[in-house]
Amino acid sequence: MLVVEDGTGLANADSYQTLEDARLNANALGLNLPAGEEAAEAALRNGARYVNRYESSFTGYRTVDTQALSFPRTNSIRSFGTNCIDVASDAIPNELIMAQMFAAVEYGKGTNVMPVDDGLSVQLKEVVGAVKKQFFDNGKTGKGIVITQAIDALKPLMGASSGGLSFRTVRR
Repeated sequence: MLVVEDGTGLANADSYQTLEDARLNANALGLNLPAGEEAAEAALRNGARYVNRYESSFTGYRTVDTQALSFPRTNSIRSFGTNCIDVASDAIPNELIMAQMFAAVEYGKGTNVMPVDDGLSVQLKEVVGAVKKQFFDNGKTGKGIVITQAIDALKPLMGASSGGLSFRTVRR
């Protein structure tokens, strides 16, 4: 059973949305989560993990130090060009929910989104003077998959992507 973050910073949350809501969002876009409940919940958990990889790019900071997921956040904003909108410190933004769903759809297809090795295995290692290594393809890509739809959904929640310092000024 999924533990859905309710905006209070649950220490055991593993999803930003219910399975029912995720299915509704996916179906509305012509996408599908796995048919089985257990597989679909696993895909959503992995989708939340995928989204959380980008936490260092999100504006603001975790509201509760013991919370399991990246949101809720304090001092978080949605940025649409020059238009910035505050995100309530107990809110789970729709952009985040949609990004989790997009990532869950990919996991549900069996895509190895976050591989654990570089995809190369040593076939031969020979030491004669200089070291010679010969590699073979072990069938793994070795590269993390970028889920463009998820990243696009998250962009309003992220700070400056130019690698520069991002900060917010307020006139009082």
